[in-house]
Amino acid sequence: MITLFIIGMVVLTVKLVALTFSVTWGLTKTILFGVGLPVILAALFIAGLTAFAVPLLILALLGVFLLPLFGI
Repeated sequence: MITLFIIGMVVLTVKLVALTFSVTWGLTKTILFGVGLPVILAALFIAGLTAFAVPLLILALLGVFLLPLFGI
């Protein structure tokens, strides 16, 4: 009986660690795309590199609106 308890605790621990990594990755993506990308785009516009900033902005907008449709 103790063996089943130990196996259950190991399985629970592994699932909690997997959930932790999943949540951490989601928060990291949110922070990078919500804060980091606008800062990079603003810096590119200020530096006069609109040739680089506009395609990045288009890709970011496509990613924001299309990726959730595919469940990514």
